[in-house]
Amino acid sequence: MTVGLVLDLVLVTAVLVSAGLALFVPGRVASVMMFLVFGLVLAVVWARLGAPDVALAEAAIAAGVTGALLLDAVTERPRRGPDRRVGPRWLMPLLGAVAGAGLVVLLGAAALQAGPVEPGTGLGPTVLDRTDDSGVSHPVTAVLLAFRAYDTLLEVAVLTLAVVVVLSLHRDGRLETVPAPGAASPVPDALVRLAVPVIVLGAGWLLVAGSSRPGGAFQAGALLAGALILLRLGGIRLAVPTGRWLRPAVLVGLAAFLTLGYVTVALGQGWLVLAEPWQGTVILLLEAVLTVSIGACLAVLFVAGRRPAAGTGRGEEP
Repeated sequence: MTVGLVLDLVLVTAVLVSAGLALFVPGRVASVMMFLVFGLVLAVVWARLGAPDVALAEAAIAAGVTGALLLDAVTERPRRGPDRRVGPRWLMPLLGAVAGAGLVVLLGAAALQAGPVEPGTGLGPTVLDRTDDSGVSHPVTAVLLAFRAYDTLLEVAVLTLAVVVVLSLHRDGRLETVPAPGAASPVPDALVRLAVPVIVLGAGWLLVAGSSRPGGAFQAGALLAGALILLRLGGIRLAVPTGRWLRPAVLVGLAAFLTLGYVTVALGQGWLVLAEPWQGTVILLLEAVLTVSIGACLAVLFVAGRRPAAGTGRGEEP
């Protein structure tokens, strides 16, 4: 048995165990902590499969930002009253197991029906052959912002729409009424001073490196959101825009993407069709704007989940 096979078996076991504990361990805080462990192990699995871009997104967004949102939700709004269950305690786990088994059977049947993938087939070779024409040297970035820019535009639009919907639950669509942690900061000041500069530098490196290696706007934006959340938890209220700069910070990424589409149409190139010699520079500038917008959106989602101060209108609990 090789070392690689042992590592793969350990990773598979760790994914299954952490997922099961996240679902069934008693206590909401413990469940969230196991969800974080599950996300980190899954990021290692993606890296082991040779998909570093997906691993970075999993660690930064799926595990990091989503885990922070879940942890904030379970600690900010503790469970009230006894846990009301419908039916016996074993019923929901049994239903979940049956549904999961059914899904596995369906996926297995679909995989068998599709048959084996022949080497050299699919769009992989075509993407590699055309990467040099995209203005960047990394195939994932070329796919995201050159070959299928429509999909990336829709992803940014969905994230922006989610933030707009969440903001509509607050008075005047702003977050000025959401209090900062203040003196009772849950994050030590020394940690904020040491971690935030490193996180921001890492976000900048991921942004620039995304054109030639794993990285890009979504990974850099997730790290930037982490830095903003740390500053906010450290008592710096202005770290996350809540007033007049809130909407511009949230909408600037989608606005830049749409503006680029209209400009390319006006130049006769077609919607989001970039041409030499400026396409590489335009992609880097667009990713820089998207990094700011994605970071702001994720940080705003974190802040928007906290309760407004008493007597501030919508969002106040009785």
